[in-house]
Amino acid sequence: MAAAQNANVPSRQPDVTGDAEPATGNEADAIIVTGSRFGGRTSTQSATPVDSIGRDQLQQSGRVDLVQQLKVEVPSFNTPRPLGSGVGDYLVPPSLRGLGPGEVLVLVNGKRRHTSSDLNASNGIGRGDISVDFNAIPSFALSRAEVLRDGASAQYGSDAISGVINLILDRSVGTRAQVTGGMTTAGDGAYGEASVSSGIRLGTDGAFRLTASFQQNGGSDRSRPDTRQQYFGTNAAGRPTTISGNFGSGVGLTPSNGTLDPREASIDRRVFRFGDQPSTNVQLFYNLVAPASDTVEVYGFGGYNQLNGDIEYFFRRAGQDETIRALNPDGYRPRLDSRMENLSVAMGLRGDDLAGFGWDLSTVYGLNTQDLFYDNSVNVSYGTATPRRFYRLGSDFYQWTSNLDVTREVPLGGDAPLKLAAGMEYREETYRLFSGDPAGYLNGGVPILDGPNAGRPAIVGAQPGPSAGLDDRAATGRHSWAVYGDAERTLFGRLLLQATVRHENYSDFGDTTNFKVAGRLDLFGGLAARASYNSGFRAPALAQSGYNASNTLILKGQQAIVRVAAVDSPAARLAGATDLKPETSRNVSAGLVFERSGLTATLDAYSIAVRDRIAISSTFQDARLTAFLAANGQGNFSALSYLTNAVDTTTRGVDLVMHYRTRLADGTFSGTLAGNYNKTRFDRIAGTPAPLAALGITTPLFDLTQQLRFSDSLPRTKVTIDLNYARGDLSVSLTNTRYGEVSTVALTNRTPAQVAALVPGYDVTLVPVSATSRNADIVQRFGARLLTDFELSWQAMAGLRLSAGAQNLFDVYPEANIASTVASVAAGTNGADNAGTQPYNAISPFGFNGRTVFVRAGINL
Repeated sequence: MAAAQNANVPSRQPDVTGDAEPATGNEADAIIVTGSRFGGRTSTQSATPVDSIGRDQLQQSGRVDLVQQLKVEVPSFNTPRPLGSGVGDYLVPPSLRGLGPGEVLVLVNGKRRHTSSDLNASNGIGRGDISVDFNAIPSFALSRAEVLRDGASAQYGSDAISGVINLILDRSVGTRAQVTGGMTTAGDGAYGEASVSSGIRLGTDGAFRLTASFQQNGGSDRSRPDTRQQYFGTNAAGRPTTISGNFGSGVGLTPSNGTLDPREASIDRRVFRFGDQPSTNVQLFYNLVAPASDTVEVYGFGGYNQLNGDIEYFFRRAGQDETIRALNPDGYRPRLDSRMENLSVAMGLRGDDLAGFGWDLSTVYGLNTQDLFYDNSVNVSYGTATPRRFYRLGSDFYQWTSNLDVTREVPLGGDAPLKLAAGMEYREETYRLFSGDPAGYLNGGVPILDGPNAGRPAIVGAQPGPSAGLDDRAATGRHSWAVYGDAERTLFGRLLLQATVRHENYSDFGDTTNFKVAGRLDLFGGLAARASYNSGFRAPALAQSGYNASNTLILKGQQAIVRVAAVDSPAARLAGATDLKPETSRNVSAGLVFERSGLTATLDAYSIAVRDRIAISSTFQDARLTAFLAANGQGNFSALSYLTNAVDTTTRGVDLVMHYRTRLADGTFSGTLAGNYNKTRFDRIAGTPAPLAALGITTPLFDLTQQLRFSDSLPRTKVTIDLNYARGDLSVSLTNTRYGEVSTVALTNRTPAQVAALVPGYDVTLVPVSATSRNADIVQRFGARLLTDFELSWQAMAGLRLSAGAQNLFDVYPEANIASTVASVAAGTNGADNAGTQPYNAISPFGFNGRTVFVRAGINL
């Protein structure tokens, strides 16, 4: 019989690709298949920690976004709430065990999933990294998700440093559908989902299931009125004056530049969007297993999705040089129309009797494409003849992976055979970056048309930043091959030992060999000990080497065009860039497992040392650098960054998971306590690149802002208590999640007087700018928060289930940014809230939408 078996036939054993009995909750007795090539075992019997979360558990509390579902259910899985980061607002960067989005590997049915083509160049968490687009995969298509919280490069190859997320597709027979709708109690953020999934039987053991899902998000807004001066003032001679960028300068709270324009009194000052961005997402996924003969089966899976988003950037005031007042007399807000598409196709054959070997031959093709358009934009240097819509850039990433795996059991006496596995893998990858509309980056030659700066050279390029030019284009590719082997045996009926080794060769950086050893020992009374040690690696993503574009970021309270230059570009080389090296890691994990009388508990401690971590460098913004680059033919941007192997880190932490199930008052009660603590320290931080030091620049390659993104911008602690009770036709769930404190550099280089005006009432740390300066960088800490989710479900009739509830039941918001005030403006500075318009920080691990209520109807046929 075939090695991979039908999930609806319990007598048959699951296979290494992840097809197993469906799990409907975070059950200790769920069969898990991630982390081993020798079939499934329960999570408590595994030598390494694995979470198994069923589809129903993922969709609890009305969530429809897979990455947000995982964040609530997995103790060491975290995400921020990006803002104004382009498509990064949708490609939310995930983190497992305190590491970055590129250091966790995502599988579907045990096969490597392709990543996004986008490099996160935003000024936030995940900057300089890439991640898998979770928007492509409908959670309604899943049987469950398995999360291996341990390094696994020796088993799966590159990226599996912090762990592996294996999304296992449902292969059951029958039809189900659901409709979900919700919105915040603030009256925005409306979202809706309609999904249907149907499976039919193929032969005696096969099945084909097709899932379609449509999701729509209306977006939310937590901005505050923009009280800055919007229009030119006038001086005593009646001539226009430049506008003030200070909080309150347009409403009389703080001084304006010149006499205010009468329109200041009537303009609608709610000009920002600060929250979730609107989007629509169409998802289609299939899963196929069919017998090809008595000993061989054919399988396939894959899908397509298209997400269309409408991202709104910072408002350009009427009096800014970025505004053509003849076209936008009251200012404008540029938008980014985004289209992201994913296509994946996997197919394979597998069996359990090829000359005594079990075998699996597969190939997986994946593609991610992105097309970005500026809308409601201008290129000021074109004057009133400017286009209003520009093609910003496009990118795509192709990945084609083929594997041959074989397994065999060798009897050695007794009842525990030696289990052996071996395999080969070949992978090809291609990354391309496309240029945008020429009118989005060329100088139209028209000076500023009016105002106090009339006649001066206009800002060149589309707003909010130039589209990609001809020199920004990239086309790069590579191939790799790998061979690997596994061995596993149970000794004395209580000691499980595992060993894995993998050798891999990449066409762009050469060879790497990695290994893993793990074991589990039954002790007494349901107690067991387990441990593992492994080496790992992460190949630089092609986008990390090839990305070359300019982006508008907020630096030191001001908008600035920042060039993220490809490492082999002339500008980056002039500033000290070198070719990227792969990251390497050493991962140690040790823990205890207890299982008895309905209670299971696991406690695992870990240490992950990563060398040569890849990140975007500090943003080098200095007149000396600008002049140096211009003198060498590299100009037209005010600040520069590039990808670099900037630091070595060690992340240590502890995971605790406890699960209890019992009968209670004619019903069933289950509870799960899951917690994580982690802390990252820096073992090496690269200094100032030599070419910049020669110019007298002292900014390190990886400055304090970048360091805190690695070490403190994700919560060090996270605890979830999930309680469920079902009786008759009713069930209720209550989930409490406590997110620990996070920190970020709020403001830089502030004087003592400015610090005194800004920090009262906030939890801050002051970091001296230098040994000879009294000025300081201000690090702000945002305190821990406890969020409660609630859901009540009713089985109204056979096949119909109705649910209602709330996410963030008690309407909890994060602590506010350091605010701009009249006192701070008098001291010469705004706060960290963009002159009062943005009260919350994007590093909040739970966002800042407040309470969301939802209803859901589910049908099973």
